[in-house]
Amino acid sequence: MSTLDISDIPQHFSLAGITLNAQERAVMTTSLRVKAEAEKLRNLCFWGKILAIQKDYMIAQASGENLFDRKFFYSFDFVNWLQLPEVTPEDMLVIEKITKRFTGDPAFEFSLVDEVEGEEKPKGQTISEEKRLSGIIQLMNYEVQIVPRGAYFRDGNMTLQQNPMFQGLSQSELGELTNYCHFREGFNINKKTAEERATNFDETIDIFDAISGDEPRGVWSIQNERGGSVSLIRSLLWPGYVFFHTPTPVKWGGMYYGWGLKNQNIGFMLP
Repeated sequence: MSTLDISDIPQHFSLAGITLNAQERAVMTTSLRVKAEAEKLRNLCFWGKILAIQKDYMIAQASGENLFDRKFFYSFDFVNWLQLPEVTPEDMLVIEKITKRFTGDPAFEFSLVDEVEGEEKPKGQTISEEKRLSGIIQLMNYEVQIVPRGAYFRDGNMTLQQNPMFQGLSQSELGELTNYCHFREGFNINKKTAEERATNFDETIDIFDAISGDEPRGVWSIQNERGGSVSLIRSLLWPGYVFFHTPTPVKWGGMYYGWGLKNQNIGFMLP
């Protein structure tokens, strides 16, 4: 999802049981390059795969100079990419209430229903699958897209930049959730306590919220692989989201592979 290279899929994401075959990777690498050139997209990368009943959605994400100004595209055949529509805050209120699986038909209309005396009655609110797909991707980006601490910084103009001096987390830091942050806007330094600012706080690189503070506690699973040289992080809130980081060479990236459904029972799963 962030700085994801398709070549990382068999090497790192296979550790989590996620993969695409060689033909799919080759076709998608070429088609995304063609799409980026045709629409003059500065950065277009593979985001993940959302499973559906009829046909699965391959998702790509484009960003410009502002890394949070994004466009999303989907494909059924790894070749043709269609842009997803923008969603409004009102749309998101409907989208967050839908818990059914995606159908694989972008034109399908989901309806909210009320259960009254065992019967489902329409509430009159509908949303297309295409819009729902767009909203779910943005929601996941906000809640689970992460990066290593120090991978980005803000320059003198407060513009977000990738940190060219970042050499990866040390082996002792790889397994600590405090060293991974949400890749999203809205960081508020005033939420940091005086003690937190006094210990291990660097205002040049501490520009995102650490995932170690997420509630409920335990929504992230972290483990080291390949003798401690690769860190693998999974989200229990959005099952299917996986993130990896390795300092040799310095690489990181996130990918989603799942049904596009939030874990509504997370509160009952954790101790």
